[in-house]
Amino acid sequence: MTDKFCTLLAASLFLLALLFAGPARAAALQERQQALEPLFDAPCARYQVPKVLALAIARQESGCHPWILNISGRDVRPGSKEEALRYAQWAMRAGRSVDVGVMQVNSYWIRKHGWPLEQVLEPANNVKIGVWILAQEIHRHGLNWKAVAYYHTPLHKNPQRGRAYARAVVSHVKKILGER
Repeated sequence: MTDKFCTLLAASLFLLALLFAGPARAAALQERQQALEPLFDAPCARYQVPKVLALAIARQESGCHPWILNISGRDVRPGSKEEALRYAQWAMRAGRSVDVGVMQVNSYWIRKHGWPLEQVLEPANNVKIGVWILAQEIHRHGLNWKAVAYYHTPLHKNPQRGRAYARAVVSHVKKILGER
């Protein structure tokens, strides 16, 4: 085989892998979301947050992975709650910024309220806390893109990043509504 043919074959196989991986990833995301969806009912009702918005944030933040962490800007995908807890404890002791679980609750909130990491990692608690944080921003800014952006990024520090985040969440809202 010629180098040109091998290159063309490799590129074709790569494109085929991308074509088939997209639907598989989307199906896996929907499966994870469906498993977690009941956890959103009570906190969304209690704090008057649209469930579809909270689910869209969970998709954006964690892809609905219950143990995912973001440590100083880098995703860590532990295989279990116990492993996630060890990583998160290490990051907190090291003074790093860490986002935890389904709603990616930031270490700022964990430290401020003295919440035990074991509890914040529990998906039901993580969703309650994340929805509560979102409700605080909605209360401050109204139900609009600013509240969504502030969930992730203080707009006064980085307005472009906040707007991009809000656009990504809106995209997830549209996808969720289209799946129903």
